[in-house]
Amino acid sequence: MSAQRILVIATEGLERFVPALGAMAALRAHHHGAVIVLLTTALIAEFAESAPYFNNVWVDKTIGTRSFYRLLALRRQLRAESFDRVYDFDGTDHSKTLFWLMYGRRGVFDRARLPWSGAVPGTALDHGDPRHTAMHIVDRWTAQLRTADIHGVLRTDVSWVARQVKSFAVPFRMGETFVLISVEPGPGGQWPTENYADLARMLDLDGKRPVLVGFAVPAATVTGILERCPAAIDLTRVTSVSDLIFLTWAANAAVGPDTGIMHLTAAAGCPTVALFDTASDPTLVGPRGDVVTILRRARLADIPVGEVATALQRGRAAPKRSPRLPLA
Repeated sequence: MSAQRILVIATEGLERFVPALGAMAALRAHHHGAVIVLLTTALIAEFAESAPYFNNVWVDKTIGTRSFYRLLALRRQLRAESFDRVYDFDGTDHSKTLFWLMYGRRGVFDRARLPWSGAVPGTALDHGDPRHTAMHIVDRWTAQLRTADIHGVLRTDVSWVARQVKSFAVPFRMGETFVLISVEPGPGGQWPTENYADLARMLDLDGKRPVLVGFAVPAATVTGILERCPAAIDLTRVTSVSDLIFLTWAANAAVGPDTGIMHLTAAAGCPTVALFDTASDPTLVGPRGDVVTILRRARLADIPVGEVATALQRGRAAPKRSPRLPLA
């Protein structure tokens, strides 16, 4: 008897992939003998390939394009596998596109028998909870998997990364006290460059090295910070997701807007200060962890530098799990 084949859809970026890792661990435990294929983005693919939850990782090249040829190629790829179950962790319009690529006419006439777990109504695994849009994303996935008879969703664990990082070098001493500053824009934009620079100077004067991180960062932002605070270290666009987790374990604290990096630092047990504006709601998508502080204003620019510095100080003083750096 051939192994069950499972498709997991997670194409919404690091900010949704990291908090979903607990649900993905539950999937792996439930389908322990299955072949699990992840469909995700190019940024996440390398990180996901090192995770212990998937047998194969596919990159969805149709995101952000209407290329008929790319859609046709993905349609062929999806249909060739004859997946026994699909778990959609996105619940977006793109998910609906993937649903129609996979099932076509069956999506109309045979929907009630299709083994799709997600936001497409009327499928065999539709959790159908009208309150799901008011739930935090982790609670939403927990309810979704419960309908598929999968219970006991775990908190996000990234300790397995310690076994994946074979070498790691940074232009400063990892033993010194440093704070990660994510300068990647959030859904509502970016905290002002001058605010980042003022925070970096404050940290430097306090004996804490400011370390800039991020994957999609405007070059002008980094330049502006470094001009005002030459002591800051720029690691933007040069670290992988796994490298960043390794760095997070050694960091004294982390701060930044609502991006995947804040979910990652929180999951890794680092005291995290996440900056929110009205473009996203922390009760629905906020990072979860042992020491997480949420600061929110109508605009990111309205969050004072002093308030962020105070929150970082309080976060560092709060009790945290020990050790945060797992053994390889």
